[in-house]
Parts: sequence; structure tokens; C-alpha cells
Amino acid sequence: MKKHIFLIVALFCVARTISAQSDLSEASSQKQTHKSQTDSFKIKQTVGVAIDLLPPIMSATAGNIGYSAQLWYGYKKFRIRGVIAGFTMPDKLMGNEDFKDLNTTATALIFDYFLRNNFKGWWFGTGVEMWNNTINSKTNNQDYDFKDYVATAGSGYIFKVYKNFYIEPWGAVHCILNDEKVTVGEAEYKTKKFQGEVSLKVGWHF
Repeated sequence: MKKHIFLIVALFCVARTISAQSDLSEASSQKQTHKSQTDSFKIKQTVGVAIDLLPPIMSATAGNIGYSAQLWYGYKKFRIRGVIAGFTMPDKLMGNEDFKDLNTTATALIFDYFLRNNFKGWWFGTGVEMWNNTINSKTNNQDYDFKDYVATAGSGYIFKVYKNFYIEPWGAVHCILNDEKVTVGEAEYKTKKFQGEVSLKVGWHF
């Protein structure tokens, strides 16, 4: 966990430096152009952060604490996101009466494309994820670890609330690529091949 936090902070500092240099360059060039050039980019390069509300809310319903953090870098209409999230799946949503307490730590790398300039409006994205899971068997009350490797595709819409502070409703479909499962006696747990997700993010960018 400490390594994840250090990596996020380091990437944030580097990206912030790049963003600041870009802003200075952009401000200088804008002095020589006319505001009537409506097709020009107002923001060519930026760095942003966001939190996803679903992991903490879903974990809270299971009596645990969840988290989600995203750091992203945008250039023109493109965005690359690094994501880390930890959450507990409520037992009622697992669809398996032989297991309980499914805890997941997910890391992801996602590439997005915006239809409009300035990192707002509709975006469409795809990427890869890794889910590190721990689940408890009701048969022997022991924990078991397993991993899921995931391909994901999604879309969302960014509403700018105040300057570059935004809210972002979004949805995604996840496809499990591997076939790992947990077997205890005759009981078996395996992540469903396809998973759907809808949530809301809150974020800000420079």
C-alpha cells in the first residue's frame, strides 16, 4: 500500500511540473494569437485527480472501509489514467452462498478519448486491470487469495462545476481474461466472466 501511495505522489509531482511548464508556454503563445480562433485548444495539457464514490459506499454497506484514487494526464483530447481502489463486495451481491467477505484491491491503466476540447463532455475509454482478491469460505472459515486479469471498456461525461472542478457519471463493462477460481470441497467460487459497473466520480485538474 505504501508503494502505491509513493508511486501516485511521485507521478503527481512529475506531471504537475509538466503541466506548469505547458501552462507557461501556452500563455506565451496565446498572446500572439486571436481569441476568435475558436478551433484552438484552450487546454492542451493537464494533470488531474479524482475519487470514485462507489468503492467507499459499497464497502460501507458491508461494514468496511473502501477507497479509490485516480491520477491522470491529459493531452489535447486524450487522457491516460492510473487507478487504484480497494473495496468489499456485499455478500448478497456475490451470488454464492458458500463464500463471504470478498475483498478486492484493483489497479488499472486506462486510455480515454474526449469528443470535445478542454477535458469535458463525453469520453470513451479502454484499458486493462488486475484484481487481487481475498475471499472467505463458510465451510472452514479460511481466507483464500486469487487474481483476476481484466479487460475493460467504458464511457462517461464530465460536467465542469466550477472552473476545473468536475463531477463525472460513468459506466464500464469488465471482461475477466483468466480462469482462476477457489475450490473448497464441493464448493467453488469464480468471478463472473462479465461485470457491469456504474458510478460517480468527483475530480479536479490543473
